[in-house]
Amino acid sequence: MAKTILMIVVFGLVLAEIAMVYFSLVSSNTNQANYKNMATHLADTVALTIDIEDTKAVTNAVVSYYESSSKPGRDKEGTQEYKDYLAQFDAVKAMPEYKRLQSYLSRVKEANPETDGVYLAYVDYERKSALYIVYDQENEVFPVGVIDPLYEEDYPMLKDHMLGFVASIYIDEATDMHLVTAGRPVLDNENNIICYALVDITMDTVRSKQADAIVRLFIYLVITVLVISVLGVVIVHFTLIRPVKALQHAAMSYDVNDPDGTHEAFAKLKVGTHDEFTDLADAMKVMEGDVNRKIHELTETNATLLATQKVAGKMAELANKDALTGVRNKIAYDTQVAVLNDRIRRKEETIFGLAMVDLNYLKNINDDYGHESGDHALIKLCNIICTIFGHSPVYRVGGDEFVILFRGPDYERSAELIAEFNAKIEDLSADKDLLPEEQVSAAIGYAEFDPEHDTSVDDVFNRADKAMYVRKKEMKANDEYR
Repeated sequence: MAKTILMIVVFGLVLAEIAMVYFSLVSSNTNQANYKNMATHLADTVALTIDIEDTKAVTNAVVSYYESSSKPGRDKEGTQEYKDYLAQFDAVKAMPEYKRLQSYLSRVKEANPETDGVYLAYVDYERKSALYIVYDQENEVFPVGVIDPLYEEDYPMLKDHMLGFVASIYIDEATDMHLVTAGRPVLDNENNIICYALVDITMDTVRSKQADAIVRLFIYLVITVLVISVLGVVIVHFTLIRPVKALQHAAMSYDVNDPDGTHEAFAKLKVGTHDEFTDLADAMKVMEGDVNRKIHELTETNATLLATQKVAGKMAELANKDALTGVRNKIAYDTQVAVLNDRIRRKEETIFGLAMVDLNYLKNINDDYGHESGDHALIKLCNIICTIFGHSPVYRVGGDEFVILFRGPDYERSAELIAEFNAKIEDLSADKDLLPEEQVSAAIGYAEFDPEHDTSVDDVFNRADKAMYVRKKEMKANDEYR
């Protein structure tokens, strides 16, 4: 009897261990993949949205000091040489560009609670080392100028710089914290790498929840095993050999190497004693079904979450895109206006200009040649705008109205680009060999944000709109209207 009870207990514990190991592996692998994707996407977001000019200025300053120094590594910490080396970067910390970058990185970290650090680093490919440019906050471990060797996981970047820091999991030896680190290149307007935007995400919270779930599963299975053990004591005086052999065979044929399949070893088991052993076999079938359902629920939930994220991302993209021209739509424009107005309200440094572009004769083209020709004219005008103002986002805010947001290089060359646009429109309007929808005519008006007088984006928009109508009158006076 003792051997029989021991056999039942051991069998139940083995099954519990199998379920726990499987659940742990599936959950751990899924969480690691999700966190790697999260870190990579967040690093991409930082690299795409960070201010390029500020990044270039701070990186150039840090690299300049770095190149002119003896490049002491962390093994020199505490020495006067190392202290003198770090002291020269105090000038970088005083730069307004540095402070703006640090403020931006800090806001990214605050918006993502699981983020442990957001920072920029320059890679010395020849020395296989990373030079810290700016961290989301002043940090004694990662101050500006500190040099760290690259991990072997990062070596593929030495051959293909655009790979960046492929998402990897590290353990912080000082805090025993599990971190997912990923980094993406920050590119200038000519697609040259300035530095890399890196993100550290802590996995400690999800690891704690995963451990709690495993403990609960273990307790549930142990209780089940104890119940089965009690049943075994009651039925021990009945015929044992055949039902025990049947249970043993079912346990040995349990396919633990197929985690994606449905385990049916006990479901297929037939015990014909019509007594407590039959009940035991039925109980094992129920337990197997419960484990299968739990496993499938976890797998399906994870698949549903991933699918929902993809759909949400696609819907967000479509919601902000004009269906006809492919540029940003009124929703995207209102969102950008809200961001700019928030910066204006907070008295942050805000530099931008707005251009209002209106297509002439759209109604005439629609009435005389059909709406398909009108659509062709809108697309033609949109292509001209996107070609000339290649560094500025373009929004279609009305049927024949477009807004261009000037920042960076286009802002500096606004007058030159507008003159180029007007010349292009004049050439098209004068070309009588073109079809009506190809002979595009449009008026443009431009205004720049003035922090001393403007209190919102609407102030700039209204001046640009007025300037556009002045241009319309000039075109009409010069017989540019057909």
